[in-house]
Amino acid sequence: MRGWAELLLCGGVLAACWTRTPVGDLGRAALSALVGDEVEVDVLASFRTQLPAPLEQALAVALAEPAVPLDAAPGAFHPGIRLAIRSHLGDAALAEIEALEIDAPEAALETWAIGAEVRERAIRRAEAAGAPHPERLASHAPYLPARTAAIAQNAVSDTLSLATVLDLAWPVDPAARVSSGFGYRDHPTLKTRKLHEGVDIAVPIGTPVFAAAAGAVSRAREDPVNGWHVVLDHGNRVSTAYCHASRLQVQRGQAVAQGDPLMESGNSGRSTGPHLHFGLRIGGRPVDPAPFRSRAPGPRS
Repeated sequence: MRGWAELLLCGGVLAACWTRTPVGDLGRAALSALVGDEVEVDVLASFRTQLPAPLEQALAVALAEPAVPLDAAPGAFHPGIRLAIRSHLGDAALAEIEALEIDAPEAALETWAIGAEVRERAIRRAEAAGAPHPERLASHAPYLPARTAAIAQNAVSDTLSLATVLDLAWPVDPAARVSSGFGYRDHPTLKTRKLHEGVDIAVPIGTPVFAAAAGAVSRAREDPVNGWHVVLDHGNRVSTAYCHASRLQVQRGQAVAQGDPLMESGNSGRSTGPHLHFGLRIGGRPVDPAPFRSRAPGPRS
């Protein structure tokens, strides 16, 4: 009896290591390279399967609001920033932040959250230590008390992430049909149930694909799974992926503006037919991009 209990315990430990640790993620990354998967493997994915609850709730609130034209809101902040602040921090916070009359959103959000004196003291300490760009929260956060740094990160990082995704454009004609949505599904080629970390958009080979937002090209290459594909880093922990192209028009390290051409769609990699796989991540976590289709402008011509 004891032997069976020990065997079950060992099996449980191995299963936990495989599904809940970076070591297991590395093993599954190697397995994915052999059997194929349509998404980039994240070695910390087992810890990042969902958005933090406050950010998820703020995103839901923001998406329930009507889309605002880019030139419709007065003040120093563009509509995405304003809506993100309202959704995440509230209407009163928006009024208080705008009253600070600080044009840089990150500085305004941090000053509102922890106060100008505390922020300036941390900046001076970062300067004395030779930190690059000491005015940025990422550089001077180590010189803030731990609790204060957490408050600043919550106000700044989550709000700017929301603002970034709320300004996304759709990478192709918004009228194009979504042939496979985000979520768990029976994989069409592997015949196993897997999380589809994006949406498949049915477009003919050669359809122009545009950048959903300004950013830097962090990946532009081919692999057996994603085919020819591009990943954009938009800053503020937001990235988008565009897979199965027939031809790429950008290269790694290149800066792009919203609406710039990235590729022509295709059927490369592990694909059952011509389509664009479009993925969105916030803080490394996959997010359904479909709600943004009806509220975001389409790509520029």
